[in-house]
Amino acid sequence: MKSILLRPTRLVGVVFALVLTLALGTLSLFTWLDFKRIESIRAHVNRTSLLEDSVVVLKDVQLRLASGGRVPYPEQLQAVRADLDQIPVKGAPVGPYMRERLDQLKRLLAQAETQPATALPSALTLLSEMLERENRIQLEQLDTVYGYAKLDSQLALVALLGFPSLALLTLWALRQRVLRPIGDLRNFLSRLSDGDFAPVSLAGIDPMLLPLFENYNQMVNRLEQLEQANRQRTVSLEQEVRSATQVLLQQQQSLARSERLAAAGEVSATLAHELRNPIAGIQVTLANLRSEFRDPVLVERMDLVIGELNRITRLLNGLLQQSRHVPETPRMVGVSRLIQDLATLIRYQLPLHIQLVTEVPDDLRCRLPEDAVRQAVLNLVLNSVAALGDAPGKVTIRIDYRNAALCIEVLDDGPGFDDVLLSGGVRAFVTSRESGTGLGLAIVKRFAHDLGGELAIANRAPRGAHVTLSLPAVREDVRHAIAD
Repeated sequence: MKSILLRPTRLVGVVFALVLTLALGTLSLFTWLDFKRIESIRAHVNRTSLLEDSVVVLKDVQLRLASGGRVPYPEQLQAVRADLDQIPVKGAPVGPYMRERLDQLKRLLAQAETQPATALPSALTLLSEMLERENRIQLEQLDTVYGYAKLDSQLALVALLGFPSLALLTLWALRQRVLRPIGDLRNFLSRLSDGDFAPVSLAGIDPMLLPLFENYNQMVNRLEQLEQANRQRTVSLEQEVRSATQVLLQQQQSLARSERLAAAGEVSATLAHELRNPIAGIQVTLANLRSEFRDPVLVERMDLVIGELNRITRLLNGLLQQSRHVPETPRMVGVSRLIQDLATLIRYQLPLHIQLVTEVPDDLRCRLPEDAVRQAVLNLVLNSVAALGDAPGKVTIRIDYRNAALCIEVLDDGPGFDDVLLSGGVRAFVTSRESGTGLGLAIVKRFAHDLGGELAIANRAPRGAHVTLSLPAVREDVRHAIAD
């Protein structure tokens, strides 16, 4: 439906738009043509400048020849050739006429090297002819540009007088048919500021204002919908606050559980204190037995057993130190030796169907808490061995140093981690094995956290587990570089 509100302004608007479009289009066309002509004039000016430079150089050569100078002058002739070669570049593409004259000039310049007296006058004459032609072309183009510039000014004058008249006519039509009816909406808008979203009754409304009041009613309905959405959002925020409160309560329960674990740690410290004395007796007995062995294999095994008892003693001491909050002191450790000794010990305990592989750089030395790292790797390997069970498979210990951290990876061919452990992360007493305690990975994670590192778990494709232990550590060569 054609609105009565637009009838007075429709014709004026269409005429104004057509005239404005025509004027702008004409001005744009003339401007584009003037730009093209100016570009052409600039190209001819560049061409004229190059030709004049060539004339100056050739006249200088001719003057020197006349005064008894040496013949030929290859540098000046080469400069003229360079200027002529620039004409198609700086002077725009050349036509057949100019191309023919340039070829003649090049032949004359080549002849001038051996016969300057004959070739130079002909070259100067040809250059003078080309300069006259370029000057004539430039004058013609300037006359054309002047004519179009005059036409542009006339068109601009017409637009200067016509557009204000059309604008005044359009403003008058808008005031009579648009601005005055819009003023009647002031009272209705003041109702909105008071929160009254009741629509306006359309009964008895003048047909001219009917579309405007219909739009007002649509706006009021939309505002009412937004207000309802805001109320719903407020209710949703209250529900989120309740959920956050429940999370805080759960965290408090977790803190209480941590306190119980701390109490269990105190019990462990007491037990460690009581176990040190009998272990010391076992160490002495084994040391005496080792002195009686003559078989190197038995001596090596006894050394491993004694070493493990020493490590158990250090671990028990570590439990006591942890209860006193005294962590193990890091020291420079040969990572390859540590892993190889651990692998040798583990291989005696592995069943025949499980293969243990180590991939460790031979020259890697880092400052680490040796016993804690050894225990962490041992826990990870034993977890992999337990995951394999009776199935044949391989456990790989892979170590690398990158990003200022020692990266220890333990991979196996077992069933991998279950979805609950992967989604929820490593937590104490959470395990997928029936006989497991759920403390192995948790202890390693806590150890990594205390050192500022991290423990990551993932599954391999097509099957298997992949555990990555990253520990911040200073490498020996890096430490020496810093010291230097």
